Amino acid sequence: MKIIVPLSELSKKMNAISSVVPGKTTMPILSTVLVSAEKDGIHFSATDLDISVTSKVNGKVDEGGSVAVPAKKLAEIVKALSKGEVTLQASGEKLTITCGKSRFVINGRSADDFPKIPKQQTETSFSIDPDTLTGLISKTIYAVSTDLTRPALCGVLWEITRKGISMVSTDGHRLAKVELAREIEDVESTKAIIPPKALSTLKAYAENEEEIQISIGENSISFDMTDTSIYSRLLEGPFPNYEKVIPEKNDKELVVSKDSLANATKRVSILSDSLTHQVVFSAKENTLTLHVSTQELGEAKEEISANFSAEPMDIGYNASYIMDILKTIEADDISLKLDRADNAGMIEPVAEGGDIKHVCIIMPLRIS
Repeated sequence: MKIIVPLSELSKKMNAISSVVPGKTTMPILSTVLVSAEKDGIHFSATDLDISVTSKVNGKVDEGGSVAVPAKKLAEIVKALSKGEVTLQASGEKLTITCGKSRFVINGRSADDFPKIPKQQTETSFSIDPDTLTGLISKTIYAVSTDLTRPALCGVLWEITRKGISMVSTDGHRLAKVELAREIEDVESTKAIIPPKALSTLKAYAENEEEIQISIGENSISFDMTDTSIYSRLLEGPFPNYEKVIPEKNDKELVVSKDSLANATKRVSILSDSLTHQVVFSAKENTLTLHVSTQELGEAKEEISANFSAEPMDIGYNASYIMDILKTIEADDISLKLDRADNAGMIEPVAEGGDIKHVCIIMPLRIS
């Protein structure tokens, strides 16, 4: 195998594909990237057995062939090279990398040892523009659970109908739900729980794409773009009945500037407890006061303007969770709908508009 690839192209592909390669594995072949050159072009592939990526790389094929090489070392070499074209030449299980006056030879593995990329039996498929899709993902992926004893919560639930898409994630302390009201022709009503690693990988490749084709099978999902295909296993359900935790009686509304709340939370939380990150929100007429008091560190307080007309109340929140939510909201103002100090609060954008509906639920902390 001998191929010539622009360094900028090679660097871009390696940055994205390296995210799929597992950091630690008992199967050394999974730490490699498969480089193959055929008549239809140059392809780089990586897999952790749950997620697989194959990406076409622009370049010139002088001689066909394939080899699996350590992904981390190849990425480090590519990152260290100066500008120009890179020649990759395989002889047996060794890959020679040449760029300008730099030359590297790295030991690889036979391409036959590399796992086969699974074939999917598609049950439903549709296409969507990447900006919309990555926006929906960003609004939900942060709330995915990391508790492996509850695997269904370790992904984002997709609910797809001909009327649109909804995405939901929760870790038990917070919940994020976003709905896209957009007609999708000829799609079968489907539910699927997507691992966050697959969604992060998709975001890495979606930039500059015009359209993403999404295909869902019984146990898998695939994303097809111009030069890249991503395959992922789905997580096993069922996903909990999240509708039960969305408050229906939160009639105490506090409206505040998103930026003012984010900045105040960031400043006050400097002195918050290192484990709970608790910040107390004290709401009274036209004012929201954020304050922290810890025996080890001290106290912090900040007052910001807000629209609030209900009875005064104090409620504790994890500052990190508040910040995560605010980062996903595009509107200038947010609405925090409350009930009691020990009940979940509901955060929504004010006048975000468009065909997207976005709501976040956050559980309070017992005020210490």
